[in-house]
Amino acid sequence: MTVLLTISKTASGSAVSDTLSGTGNTGLDLGQCANGGYSPISGAQADNAGAADLYIRSDATVDPVTDCGFYLKAFSGNYGGAVTASDDLTYLLGLGAADTGATKNNIDGLSSGLHLEMSWNVSQANQFLPGREATGQKRIFGKTYSGLDGSAPEKAFPVHVDAMSFWNGSAEVDATSPVTGKIGKAVDTVLGNRAHVKLRAYLKQAATEGGVAQVDLVTIYSFTA
Repeated sequence: MTVLLTISKTASGSAVSDTLSGTGNTGLDLGQCANGGYSPISGAQADNAGAADLYIRSDATVDPVTDCGFYLKAFSGNYGGAVTASDDLTYLLGLGAADTGATKNNIDGLSSGLHLEMSWNVSQANQFLPGREATGQKRIFGKTYSGLDGSAPEKAFPVHVDAMSFWNGSAEVDATSPVTGKIGKAVDTVLGNRAHVKLRAYLKQAATEGGVAQVDLVTIYSFTA
């Protein structure tokens, strides 16, 4: 039996379906990122508010999904960006590799690339802090962590244990014994039945390239039935 994942903007919503550039494309639109800033952004940049929330759940009925992680690949839809799909992948991974930022909100203007926050209940003040990379709660695609840079299936970033939560139908609460990379069945209060992560795009103040960039954010996982 095939087990499928649903990735949504809310805990129990339908699959992400923002309209994207290019004929017939849908997915997640992170919006426009200004030099020295980040996107999505809400309010003043110094407030560190705004991010694209993603909730990952499965339709498994027997066992949890395991080995869940993320990597980037060239856009597979009808490309609607400024150059080519392969160029965009190289560009975004390169931005991550070149990140030297020391601030969560890019006030120093040195952050760049696609940043992944993996703690479901992180506070607004602490989300995307560079120090969270040391704990594995934050990752930047294109930046290398113990050989993993999110550029291929074998280099995928595992979904951190702190991303796992339980949605009880009305509220999101802690899973009692979550495990990195494991998303439980709908009724699993132990592992949790959701992985809840956040995404942001960052640009350095000195960035010179612009336009629409498109990539695939791939979620990998294993399952038994």
